[in-house]
Amino acid sequence: MNSEIVTDEVQQYITDKLGTDVHKILLSKPRFTEVSSKELVEQIESKTKAKAKLPSWFSTKNIYYPNKLNLSQTSSEVTAQYKASLINGKSIVDITGGFGVDAYAFSQKFEQVTHVEKNSALSNIAQHNFEQMGATNINCIASEGLDFLKASTTTFNWLYIDPSRRDKNNKKVYYLADCEPNIVNQASFLFTKTNNVLVKTSPLLDLKIGLTELSNVKEIHIVAINNDVKEVLWLMDKEYNQEPIIKTINFKNSIKQEFSFKPSDEENAISNFSKPQNYLYEPNAAILKSGSFQFIGAFFKLNKLHPNSHLFTSTELIKFPGRVFKIESIYEYSKKSFKKSGIKKANITTRNFPDSVSEIRRKLGLKDGGENYVFATTDLEGKLILISCFRH
Repeated sequence: MNSEIVTDEVQQYITDKLGTDVHKILLSKPRFTEVSSKELVEQIESKTKAKAKLPSWFSTKNIYYPNKLNLSQTSSEVTAQYKASLINGKSIVDITGGFGVDAYAFSQKFEQVTHVEKNSALSNIAQHNFEQMGATNINCIASEGLDFLKASTTTFNWLYIDPSRRDKNNKKVYYLADCEPNIVNQASFLFTKTNNVLVKTSPLLDLKIGLTELSNVKEIHIVAINNDVKEVLWLMDKEYNQEPIIKTINFKNSIKQEFSFKPSDEENAISNFSKPQNYLYEPNAAILKSGSFQFIGAFFKLNKLHPNSHLFTSTELIKFPGRVFKIESIYEYSKKSFKKSGIKKANITTRNFPDSVSEIRRKLGLKDGGENYVFATTDLEGKLILISCFRH
């Protein structure tokens, strides 16, 4: 950590250059003796990204940012606060501390937070930033997370882990057993240090596979922001041996869409089917990730268009955790049929459909955008149809 970066002069320069072409800085003569052009660009790029992702950090003076890769791997402020809302207690240890966004959120709910990060430089950065943000109840330790736990005699109320999803060759991995630390092999040991474990995993992890790898799972939370799934959270309780609850949440502007169910609810649900009626419903990304393709329709008393479409319909309008559309017309999938609509510009979505969006645009001669929405899907009779609708 270069302490010169947080001097007033350098910080002002970084602020002044936000949003500018950083390549000019790299090609120009170094502005400061003790701070390289590369370091300046790193701070400018990361601070620019933090404006939307980490607004509290962005608005705090003298924050020291890591490189873009470390910042891209950290939780957003919204998801960190959501994690912290799920748990509380006297003490928590984050054994994969990183930049410290999650640890800071936990510090608002716990008396004492221990931030463990194996990269000593990143540990120092996190400690500096915690001080700038007034978080005095976080203890930063530069150590391998499991090594710290093995040497510790403390029993914590909660243990938090965000396993690295890259192997030694920096290639992405998709199974928990391939992540670092390997919490599948270490689960028994972890429960000697706490009764409660919170694990953050990639949105790409299959829930069924995750449940075969992890035991004592009490809740699974699928968190999306603006219909983009960001992370999957696993709450593990040492004494819990029943069916987990799957909770989906989608933060959309000021609205929080939530839906919960158990795996058995989905297994036992029976779908009703019909042709498109007056309204069309598309579940949000968190629900689709959860695998609730039957129960979501049964719960809201909606009809499904096709077993594989995951689109629902109704005659009366209901409040629904996803996108809702007013259906205008239905057309066969052909240029001749769709020409009757008079639509030249539309937003296209495909569900259970053989052609891609670009192929559909080319075939129908449609431009992108506008107020019209077209869902390309398959109906109950196996026919390819186009549903023209407007956002409700």
